[in-house]
Amino acid sequence: MKIILLIFLFTISALAIPLNKQTLMDISKTYGYYVGQTYTLDKIKEKYPKLSNQIFIAKTEFDLSFSNSIKNIDMLMSKYDGWKSIKGDMIKNIHTKLDISSPTYNESIEFIETVKQRAKGNIETPVIETLLMLNPKYEEKPEREFYDGFKKKYISDNLQKSKGIEFSLEVPMSWISKEANRPNIVRKFISNNGHSIEMAMVLVYEFPDGKYLTESDIKSTVNKKDMNEAIPPDSILKDFGYMKLETLPGYWQRYSMKVQRVRKVITIEILAYTIFYKDKLIQIQFQIGDFEDTNLDKRFKKFEPLFDSIINSFVLTSLYKK
Repeated sequence: MKIILLIFLFTISALAIPLNKQTLMDISKTYGYYVGQTYTLDKIKEKYPKLSNQIFIAKTEFDLSFSNSIKNIDMLMSKYDGWKSIKGDMIKNIHTKLDISSPTYNESIEFIETVKQRAKGNIETPVIETLLMLNPKYEEKPEREFYDGFKKKYISDNLQKSKGIEFSLEVPMSWISKEANRPNIVRKFISNNGHSIEMAMVLVYEFPDGKYLTESDIKSTVNKKDMNEAIPPDSILKDFGYMKLETLPGYWQRYSMKVQRVRKVITIEILAYTIFYKDKLIQIQFQIGDFEDTNLDKRFKKFEPLFDSIINSFVLTSLYKK
């Protein structure tokens, strides 16, 4: 039985992490956040010397997680004229504002504990996303953010888009979750707080007339001819195979395509996992799309270990409900 499903989307960006007005604001806010935290801990240490050991532990835990991100921010921003002056004014203003307050002993204990929690990633948006996306370790190997426990779980809300399918999926904490405009896309997730070119999506498609596909039906389509017909026209199929996810039969496809976007052409590298549950087709799709296709395939391969981690976190909750 032939299965034809033409689903494709893309994300566009001129840079992996474009330094636009919003990202620069996020970076400045994150640096100021760190300056304020450090100065507050120093003030507490000066006022309550017996808390020195606890402060040292909190600082060390936070620095182990994020000191390289702060250094990277400073190095990145130092390339811009005026950063030295802006940074100096920022530090001065933050210190002046914090000098007005004088935390009590209990407030100091509470703040130290807060810093320890921050070291685990319990930090507000967009600070946590900025710290993670500018960590050199995670820039080099994106999957390490996931392995280090900086991840978040998305749980479907069983609304109209999910067509009654309940599932959960984990993505890196630096990725942003967004509502999608198209009807069959339940959710999309974009790297670097929505500023970069990597995307993951979950789609649910309902077959008409309550049609069910057997495992034999699905296996019969896992051949080059049918896999080529199941991707958008003019795409280049690079690889494919039969697979199971959550015990459900399906297939995976690796392909590339070019899409006209007004006057420009976008190159997209895609890895799609498709499974079948009752009368539903569920697809988890990963893609990297850009106007410049130079080294795009290389960048895709760099992110493949992370994509593998995300797909393995997928849980179809509907399977386990009576």
